[in-house]
Amino acid sequence: MKINVPKQARDHFWEEPPPGSREFWGFQWKPKAQPGDTIYFLFDGVVVAEAVIHEITKPGIGKCERTGGWGASWKVWWLPESFKDLREAVRS
Repeated sequence: MKINVPKQARDHFWEEPPPGSREFWGFQWKPKAQPGDTIYFLFDGVVVAEAVIHEITKPGIGKCERTGGWGASWKVWWLPESFKDLREAVRS
């Protein structure tokens, strides 16, 4: 699965999540992915990070702990320990 991270979300994208939390990306439509699949995060078409999908939840289940948003979205969740920053690999 590929996720193009919009410019307005890039600063927050690199912030470390609180200990014991999970991260997610919200979608309007049901994602064509499943737990165990890899998510590739792209900035302007370049892969900068990856993570393994932990869970996919339907709209109405879960929301952003920080903002309270995205409750009405499909959510693709990953555990922070599966997240890999690939920016250095891209530069090499």
